[in-house]
Amino acid sequence: MSTPPPGRPAALLPLVRLAAAGLLGRRRSLGVVLLAAAPILVAAIIAIGGGLGDAASLASDVFSTITLGLVIPLAALVFGTAALGTAIEDGTIVYLLVKPVPRGTAVLAAMLVAGAATALLAVGATLLPGLLLTGLTEPGLLVGMSAAALLASLLYVVVFVTLSIITSRALLVGLAYVLLWEGLATTVLAGTRILSIREYATATMLALAGTTGTGGGQAAVDPPVALVLSIVVVVVAFLLGAWRLARFEVAEAG
Repeated sequence: MSTPPPGRPAALLPLVRLAAAGLLGRRRSLGVVLLAAAPILVAAIIAIGGGLGDAASLASDVFSTITLGLVIPLAALVFGTAALGTAIEDGTIVYLLVKPVPRGTAVLAAMLVAGAATALLAVGATLLPGLLLTGLTEPGLLVGMSAAALLASLLYVVVFVTLSIITSRALLVGLAYVLLWEGLATTVLAGTRILSIREYATATMLALAGTTGTGGGQAAVDPPVALVLSIVVVVVAFLLGAWRLARFEVAEAG
């Protein structure tokens, strides 16, 4: 009598452990932790120096330029491409492919692990600089920045996990996306901002903080539009990742 395939809840925990193993003991993961200290260090220097401008604007600028612009996408890139990508690179993905495990569950596990790791660093790299610069005088801004950090962590991770399933050069392609698209194209070409994860997070921050924009500007994407597009990104990335993994051949992992 054959054993029925494990259901999603039963299969999820072992897959979470597999994905977590892909993140542990890797030097680049340690580098991301060190990178997350950058906004904290910058905020500490500004706080000690003092007299550099409005505290809320400074906190928002540090978050937008360093935490959201650099730390979160790079952390998501490293963790997202390692969660399943490591198993694909070293061939251990074979042990998953030969088991009757729903491929969507495997993708979900990788996204959960990488998302949790990224979110943990992101919130720390957001709240600590914010508190250093504003104390507790701007609770709305702290909430807005934290929510934006969580949203950006989720969106970048789901994209990069799926990217690691699609191509063996996910780290390189993801880095090009962060630097060229998010960093350059959306800055130079205003019309591309509606397709920017960073802009979705920025719209969320501004909406929750109760401001119209950073430094007197406005969000490039309306908050409701940002919310809808964020959901689209998550759904499309998950379905695409599950579809690609379901068609992943054992020979490709060898």
